Parts: sequence; structure tokens; C-alpha cells
Amino acid sequence: MNTKNKIACALAVAIAVTASVALAITPDGPRGPMPGPHGPGVPSAEMLATIDGLSTSQQADLRKILREQRDAEDASRTRLRGEFETLMQRERSEHERIADQTTQKLRSALGEDGYRAYAQWAARHERGPRSPARAAAPGTHGDDHDRLEGTPPHREH
Repeated sequence: MNTKNKIACALAVAIAVTASVALAITPDGPRGPMPGPHGPGVPSAEMLATIDGLSTSQQADLRKILREQRDAEDASRTRLRGEFETLMQRERSEHERIADQTTQKLRSALGEDGYRAYAQWAARHERGPRSPARAAAPGTHGDDHDRLEGTPPHREH
């Protein structure tokens, strides 16, 4: 294959990919549903046949390569989602461990009566390791955490 044919083939591939994205081509046909979370489908053999200058073999190769790309992206997405879910479970477990450890320290430092008084106070002020104020915004400490520490509340805009 000479240089002109290689350039023409590369250009044809680029046009096919661009066209498939622009037209949201799916396995159902050229005007199928909009691409979902997995992106556009692989163009049909009939659609690829409309690319000027590509042989049947090149069209098959192009379709195979686009399928491989789609499958690799799907596999990557599945793997990363699994890793993310595992990480989120680890984070929840760590938060629970810290909350249990804090409860034990508070009970030890305050005694049962003092801890009970604190727990009632914390419930009224939506404070504590498992309060709605903390659960509502992961990574935050509730609205009045900073005021309790003596600094003005931090607000993101």
C-alpha cells in the first residue's frame, strides 16, 4: 500500500468515526436512539459501505477495530466502577470504625451518664458521628462544626 492509500485509509477511518458520533449511529441503524452512557454504537456494515474508497476488507477491519474500542471502553468502565464501589465501601467501613472508636473514647472520658447527656445534646444539635448533618454532606462536618471550633463557618459558593 503506497503513502497516498495509507493517508486515504486513515482519513476514511477518521471520517467514519466522526460520522458515527455525529449521527449517533447505533447497531439499530443510522438514526437510532441517542448514544447512552456507553457512547455511540458501532456503525453497521451498510453504513460503512457508504465510505468512498474503502474495500470490503477495510470496512470489516474498521468495524472490528471500532468494536474492539467499544468493548475495551466497556470493560474499563466496568472495572473502574467496581473499584469505585470497593473504595466507597472501604470509606464507609472506615467512617464506622472511627465513629465506634470515638464513641468508646467519649464513654471512657465522660462516663455513661456524661455520654448519655452528650448524646442527647448532640441529637438536639444534629451533631455526633452518625447525625443527619454529617451524613448529608460527605466530607463535611455539619453546619456548626467550625463555629464550635471557634472559627466562622465555611461556605462554598
